[in-house]
Amino acid sequence: MNRTTNPTRRHRTAIGAALACVAVLGTLATANGANAAAPSAHTAHPARAAHAAPTPYVINHYGEENADKGRAERRPAHLVLSEFTSAGDLHWTQWGAKQAVATGEVTGNWCLETCLDKPLKATLTLSGPKTVHGKKVFSSFTLKLAGGSGKYDAEDLQGKRPLATG
Repeated sequence: MNRTTNPTRRHRTAIGAALACVAVLGTLATANGANAAAPSAHTAHPARAAHAAPTPYVINHYGEENADKGRAERRPAHLVLSEFTSAGDLHWTQWGAKQAVATGEVTGNWCLETCLDKPLKATLTLSGPKTVHGKKVFSSFTLKLAGGSGKYDAEDLQGKRPLATG
């Protein structure tokens, strides 16, 4: 029997595998951050923390170089939201002390068949600022797909969800 593989299917499979790898790395990074017992040598001095920038950062695990520890960023163009979901082409309309709001495109392993080649339009809201290692960071996100979640049954689309903060 002669078997041929559809190039589009191979492409989807490869991207699905890549998203799965990002999911595993994000999960490990979150677990490692939560289990860190000793404060970092880079922890800000309490007196200096009061002079920190008024707007929080977001810990971003986007990109191979940030997959393990994440990187504190403001207004990133791409953001790993969870081990299941990523956002890209982000256009920030607000970045304040209590929340940040962006519109962009969302993909996740919950929609690989439909959103891999055509990401879904969404509004992303970051909230819940808290201080971690002397730096104020957003600790949760809410994701609203344009037109509603429809057929997608994913935890990341159900209300406020936690972000990696360490």
